[in-house]
Amino acid sequence: MSTLSRRKFFSCSLGAAAASVAPASLLQSAYASASIPTPESLNANAYQRAIHAAIEFQNQMMDAYATGKTVRLIQSYADQSGLESTAFTYDNAVSIHAYLLHGSADSQARAEILGQGLIYAQANNFPFNDGRFAQAYFVNAPSSDGVFVTPAAFPFFFYTSAVGDQAWAGMALAQLFKRTRHAAYLTAALNVGNWIVNNTYSTLAPGGYSFGTNINQFNQSVPSGNGKSTEHNIDTYAFFTMLDALTDHGSATNGMTWSALAAHALGFVIAMWNPSGPFFWTGTAGADSSAINFYPIPEDCQTWSYLAMLNSHYAASIDWALKNLQPTDSASSPQSSLTGSETFTGMTFDTASLNTGFADLNAVWLEGTAHTVAALIARTQSEVGKARVMDWQAALRLVNTCDTAQAELGANQTVNGIPIALGSGLIAATSLLDTGFGYTYGTSKHIGATGWYLVATQGGNPFQLGYSS
Repeated sequence: MSTLSRRKFFSCSLGAAAASVAPASLLQSAYASASIPTPESLNANAYQRAIHAAIEFQNQMMDAYATGKTVRLIQSYADQSGLESTAFTYDNAVSIHAYLLHGSADSQARAEILGQGLIYAQANNFPFNDGRFAQAYFVNAPSSDGVFVTPAAFPFFFYTSAVGDQAWAGMALAQLFKRTRHAAYLTAALNVGNWIVNNTYSTLAPGGYSFGTNINQFNQSVPSGNGKSTEHNIDTYAFFTMLDALTDHGSATNGMTWSALAAHALGFVIAMWNPSGPFFWTGTAGADSSAINFYPIPEDCQTWSYLAMLNSHYAASIDWALKNLQPTDSASSPQSSLTGSETFTGMTFDTASLNTGFADLNAVWLEGTAHTVAALIARTQSEVGKARVMDWQAALRLVNTCDTAQAELGANQTVNGIPIALGSGLIAATSLLDTGFGYTYGTSKHIGATGWYLVATQGGNPFQLGYSS
């Protein structure tokens, strides 16, 4: 697998939050459909066991090379991915959100250790420590400071700084500050926020923030030629909205308020809305950053836009994704990795994934499936009646896909050579999945997929400060 970009709510684990969005009468109505799991198969203990297994996987991955209070980041994929000890910045941000939502004393401590790992990575980033994060780091050996975070050099050289990765690290740091009030987290969040503003703020129509920077063969920082990403601007809007709240409506170093800077990202996102879809285009293409990129159309733009904006005017993008990006993978699918009678219905990465020439066009992307669960749960909080029931039904079906995948897929995998138990953690995709952006997802266990599963099944929204929709 090549990865060049990151990239049980009927359960007492939701506590009071579940009661507020899913009263017993609503759940009984949702379960009335024979096409979704029965109440007996969705009992609280089963969901707690599934969530516990996902947390245990995160813990094993985090403790693969160092334990206790040692500052570190987490290897993103099982050894079988071929990515060695690579820890993607985005994946680690998702893990922080998952741990904070889990809320146990151990999970809280782990979230803070990972936050300290991000702070160290930012302060010691190669070859620039100007507030940015690299795409990824290695975590199998200590630095000279004893921190298990070192540059992801040969053979990958994951030095690129995409705006989405920066914003995700910033959101994780902002949530840590919100929870702990430790100033170092806010300082690091402000540092990366200012880096985004100073290096990617675009004055070309329709505004927003450009893709980010690359590091060339001379270790020089150069602007990416990839145009502007709708997903990145969704992330930046949410992040800068958090900074606005945490700084009491403060300003960036360029003098603009965080509120105005968030609005600059939001303006780009809205410009990418296609009402006839209805969905969001992927962004703009080319060096001039003005021509809309019409293909492929990604899942994350459709679900993350709702999680970030909570705006019913654009909520139909979720339905578009469910209708157009929801394949079923089975052993009969060309290029499928599945065997026997296994079938999995869930989300794929984008429209290109459904038209691939070398991967499984029916592969289910489990991280994106969890994105959609989170968006559906968030949407239920502004719905009543049949619409609310239907969203719960859809979410329950997708959770069942993730639960079954965790229970059955990913046998014989390891981290640092240590076996990972079957039933612990989610694989990235049910079969080889082509994103259409020059990289693929495979069947290795993945902290990003598992982290998003934990976020969704614990009723969290990482785009909102404090996680509530």
